Amino acid sequence: MSDSQQLWTSYAACWSADPDERLAALAAVAVEDVAYRDPGTEVGGLIELAAYMAGFAGAFPGHRFRIDEVLEHHDRSLARWTQLGEQDEPAMRGVSTALHHEGRLPDITGFFLPA
Repeated sequence: MSDSQQLWTSYAACWSADPDERLAALAAVAVEDVAYRDPGTEVGGLIELAAYMAGFAGAFPGHRFRIDEVLEHHDRSLARWTQLGEQDEPAMRGVSTALHHEGRLPDITGFFLPA
């Protein structure tokens, strides 16, 4: 598994992480002032992103993200992902892009694909 694939996999796990461990897990893969945006929100910083992730976990209990593919060049990557439901059934698909800096993500943008 490439470094970028592992980074995305670790980042994806933050969305369904134990609430007491989420912030530390996120800090391991994203910078302190990380910028995150998707069609529904834009947040800045680890604490705000962790809170947004907690809201996702509350709205979609038992769901998690699987990284299906990572494309990368220079200091950027694109991850194709699937949101999986409680029975591992696909609930949504999307892509996210990110900048990379010293092995962590400073800027992440998510896109949701139509069903």
